[in-house]
Amino acid sequence: MTQVENVDILIVGSGPSGTSTALHLVKKDPSWAQRIVVVDKAVHPREKLCGGGVTHMGQNILARLGLDFEPQSFAVNEVRLVYQDKSYSFFGNPVFRIIRRDEFDHWLVQTAEKLGVQVRQGEAVTSITPHADFVEVVTAKTTFHAKVLVGADGSRSFVRSKLKWDDNSRVARLVEVLTPEDPRQQSEFRDGVAIFDFTPMNNDLQGYYWDFPSFVDGKPFMNRGLFDSRARPEQPKADLKQTLRDAMAERDRDLDDYKLKGHPIRWWSKDGRFSIPRVILVGDAAGADPLMGEGISFALGYGDVAAEEIAEAFAQQDFSFVTYRDRLLADPLFKQLDIRTRLAVFAYRAKSPRVVRFFWGVAPHLVRRTRWADPAYVPTETPQFHLTDLVQST
Repeated sequence: MTQVENVDILIVGSGPSGTSTALHLVKKDPSWAQRIVVVDKAVHPREKLCGGGVTHMGQNILARLGLDFEPQSFAVNEVRLVYQDKSYSFFGNPVFRIIRRDEFDHWLVQTAEKLGVQVRQGEAVTSITPHADFVEVVTAKTTFHAKVLVGADGSRSFVRSKLKWDDNSRVARLVEVLTPEDPRQQSEFRDGVAIFDFTPMNNDLQGYYWDFPSFVDGKPFMNRGLFDSRARPEQPKADLKQTLRDAMAERDRDLDDYKLKGHPIRWWSKDGRFSIPRVILVGDAAGADPLMGEGISFALGYGDVAAEEIAEAFAQQDFSFVTYRDRLLADPLFKQLDIRTRLAVFAYRAKSPRVVRFFWGVAPHLVRRTRWADPAYVPTETPQFHLTDLVQST
């Protein structure tokens, strides 16, 4: 018979939202580290499909958490938005950073482990059964009785599936390839430019094509791909492979020369269901940005809000989590996420190229009124303390 292990908080998934939840709890009180177990079927560093953009929002969450941005990254100083022959740019120092998810996630896991959080890798969850006083979670190695279960296991969340989560959240599509490059020949590398090309909207894509400079094991690659929001699910699906093939051909690249990969992104919805008694969802399991597909910064933000909710639950001995949704909706980061959701529905419903071009002509004038028109703008914060120092001093 499998031995039962009692634990206060079991986090399923060791990506940014799961580790952020653990780290924010430890920031509140270092003793939380001994009350948390994180399980994941994968072993770090593990491959994770993702454009890899960490905006100033995510960097600032890490800074407030007391963490320097340590993983290797590519600083993007200009974000260029393109539609046919029109374009305009956002500037910043930097606008965002591009990381490799295997390196970034591994860094967060190692940070959590250094602080005393137990992370069990290579341990898949096989069943979940809620009870009045605990949630029984069976893995390949252990049976847990957890007072709180945090579902941090991505858009294809096993937690959502096993609990038959009943909401109507939509799912966007994403495909990408990595192409090795000579950075001396690529202006994106030389000038620190990330390109979002919305021209494929004319071919039924409800999103954009991207070109991101990045490094894989220290070597320069372009991360190229498509984001399809499916804001209009009643419309025919764009042929992502052919659309990507066409976009890459315009850039003198043949899709057949590279390995194509894809994954879904679950939409955020303020009407979504984020919790049931003793169980809460964070990160892509709960919902991400349907406008640009940004996931990492919001995943880190979920951890902040979830930690507040969990700490309050233990303080009050009330594990209904009825306030979690309201807490999310009141948070400034998720207010922005709700705005992005509304913009996605509006922007990707526009089918007429004439209408799209009109708004494309107006947008640069709006950008010029913001700080994002200034190449010297520094939107990122620096840590005021270091989380490891806080724990070591107790």
